[in-house]
Formats: sequence, structure tokens, C-alpha cells
Amino acid sequence: MPKTALHALARLPAPLRAAALYAVAIAWTKALSLLLLPLLTGYLEPAEFARLELLSSAAEIAALLAGAGLVDTLYRFASSPGREGMAMAARVLGLGVLLAGLGLIIAVLLAPAGALLPLPAPPIEVTLLGAAVAMEAVIGVPLAWMRMQGRALAWSVVMVVRGTAQAGLAAALLWSGYGVAGVLAAGAVAAGFTALLLVLRQSRETGLALEPRIWPRLLVYGLPLTGGGLASFALGTADRWLLAGAVTPEALAHYALAAKIAMVSALLTQPFELWWYPRRIGLLEAEHGHRQTTQVVGMGGALVVLAAAGTALGGPVLIQLATPPAYHAAVSYLPWLCAALAMQSLGSLVNVGCYMGRTGALPMLVNGAAGVVAILAYLVLIPSHGVMGAIIATLLAQGVRLGLFLWFSQRRVRLDYRLGRLAILSALCILALGLPLPLGAILLGLGCIPFAMALGLLPAPRLPQRQAMHG
Repeated sequence: MPKTALHALARLPAPLRAAALYAVAIAWTKALSLLLLPLLTGYLEPAEFARLELLSSAAEIAALLAGAGLVDTLYRFASSPGREGMAMAARVLGLGVLLAGLGLIIAVLLAPAGALLPLPAPPIEVTLLGAAVAMEAVIGVPLAWMRMQGRALAWSVVMVVRGTAQAGLAAALLWSGYGVAGVLAAGAVAAGFTALLLVLRQSRETGLALEPRIWPRLLVYGLPLTGGGLASFALGTADRWLLAGAVTPEALAHYALAAKIAMVSALLTQPFELWWYPRRIGLLEAEHGHRQTTQVVGMGGALVVLAAAGTALGGPVLIQLATPPAYHAAVSYLPWLCAALAMQSLGSLVNVGCYMGRTGALPMLVNGAAGVVAILAYLVLIPSHGVMGAIIATLLAQGVRLGLFLWFSQRRVRLDYRLGRLAILSALCILALGLPLPLGAILLGLGCIPFAMALGLLPAPRLPQRQAMHG
């Protein structure tokens, strides 16, 4: 990082400095995954790419279950200052190590079950995937401890080094012809070394305690928190499993590629979200908090809409330039997936009122309801409409989630969100998407962004004032 950037970073208030470091690390790792796409699509056949995507979606839910809510458990029980907090951190870390060991054993035992998947996977691929997932059960605890201690730089360094090592190893193994197994091996090796180093680091500070008497208390708190994550899985990646039995592997690969490119829109807005979400409740409760909250949510909504439109406009060019012709059919799915991600982000922006209660039950119930809608719609629409059925179901579920969050949030805290202005901006962006690429890019950059400023959604740049001349 250049010295000028380091000096500017050092002058920021501590919370903003931490958010900036988190944003840089996450942006780096996401960018690496995008840079890997040409290699993945160049060295893997569409059927192999589809199998990798299916295994990756399985890893998401497996990591959620393996983690057993330990990160939130750490936040809850290890927040006390001094020795008491460190003792609980040692116990949570010990439980994480135990769960990681159990996960490795389960991964080996389940390896033959790969043949039963909708797209059968060899035992070695299931074993490598399971090893990486098992390590996540213990990696999350030391990383969360770093954040609790305000060590944003250390956290960011770990994320950047791990992501870079994994991407480099995956590229080397792909070049060497190891295919899907090579990609999974890169993840397992990177996760294993990261887990070892992080456990050693935290154990030197807090210790590592294996105390079975405390485990029921920790698990009773942590396991229910996986419910919200399961709902997110239903909304995010469960459709791959139903599609695998209803469409060709090539069609599933096109859908998976479009979903990865659509995630660029989420990457573009993530720095804002990392800054906003930890502060939204505090700001709402502050003086003039209602007015400031509506302003910030309006700005975030405009960023979400513009990021989704920009990705939908430029994504097809990226797909056509970075992937072989066999993958170019993914272009037709991209705008709809960008719209679904935009609805998801908007739902998270307007739900601040739902978090003002005594518990997190309401957000969990809303996400759960949307997840049920998604699964039911997948079961109805995918058999008859294939990939487009999955997309329609996702849009429907995200619409339900957005509507419920808005309704319940407004019942608890009435806020004058600028939804009408966002709707007008969205209509102009849709118009830009309907134009040929050069004209659409001009309208988006020279029309939509200034229009968002004119609507008061985005702050307009201030021109430097001329100093009065004396003399």
C-alpha cells in the first residue's frame, strides 16, 4: 500500500480505519476469485464446472453446521474483560478444535457417498472438500477473536495471505491438469495451514481448554443461530441441488457462472455495507437518527441499484472475453440474477427496525419465511422451467423477504425511506440496460449517477470555493 494511502488510513477514526481494512481484504479475495474464472472455465469442461459448483454449495451448508454458531458464541461469552473473557475464549477455541477433528473423521467416512450426488463426485473430491469445511469450524474462532480485540490489520493480513495462497495453488494445480480435485486440494491445504497458525496464535494468548462440562452451554446458545444461515442457504444456493436433477450439466454451469459474475455487484457495495451495518442501530438511536438513517439508506439503495445495473451491463462483456464460447449462454441469466442480489441488499438495508427488539428472532423468522417460499417455488418451477424457473423462484423469494423486512421494520420504527426516488432511479437504469452497450454505458454513467445526485440519494460533489484575494 503506498505511503500516502497509509498516512491517510492512519488519520481515520479507529472504526472507519477498521472498516477500510476489512473492505480491502474482502475486495482482494473476491477479486482473486474473479481472476480465477478464466482458468476454471478454460481448464474445466462445463460438466466439471457444474460439479465443482454443486460441491461448493454443499460446502456452504456443511461449514455452517460444522461451525455450530461458535463465532456468535464467542461474541456472547468471551466479551468480558480480563481473565474471564480469555478463559471463555480458550473454551470456545477448544470446542472448535474438537469439532474440526470430528469433521475430518466424518469427511473420510462420507467420501464414498459422493457417488450418490446428482452429479457424482469421486471420493477424493469429497474428502478434500470435507477437510476444508472441517477447518472452517476452528478458523472462524481466532478470526472473530481478532476482531473483538480490534486487530483489523492482523485479520486483513490473514485473509489476504490465505486467499492469495489458495488462488495461486489452485491455478498451479489447474495448469498441471488436476481439475476439480486440484481446486479442492488448494482449498484444503490453505484452510489447514491457516487453521494451524491461527490456533497456535490464539492459544499463546488465551490458552486452549477442553472442558466438556461447558460444551452443552456453548452449543445450546450457538446451534440455534444456524437457523438463519440455513434460510440463507435456501435463498442462495439450494437451487443448484434441484437444478442438478432437472437440467443438463452445461445449463447448470451457465447458471453458476452467471451467479458468480452477478456477485460483482455485491462486491461493489460491500465496503459501504461493512461501514454501515455495525453503525445502523447506534445511529438510529442518536439525536436526529431517523433523518440520518433515511439519508444513509437512500444512499446505500442508490449504490445497490447502480452496482446491479453496471454489473448487468458490463458482465456480458466479461463473460465473452474471459470464458470459452461453451459458457457464453450464461449472459442471458445475468440481469435477472443481478436484480435478485439487488433485492437482497435492499432488504438488508431497510430492516434496521427488525433488529431493535430484545432478540434476533424476527430477522430469523423473516429469512426463514423467505427460505420456505424459495424452496416451494423451486420445487414447482424448476421441473417445468429449468434455470429460468429457479431465477423466477429466487426473485419471488427475495421480493417476499424485502416486503416482510420493510413491513415489520416500519411497524417497530417508522422511517421515511426514499423508496419512490429509488424506483425512479431503477426505471432509468433499466432503460440503460435496454440500449446497446455504448449508449447504455453513457446513460448509466452520465445520466443515472447525476440523476441519483439530483434526487438527493447520492451526495453531490462540492466544488472548491475560491478564496477571496487580498491585497
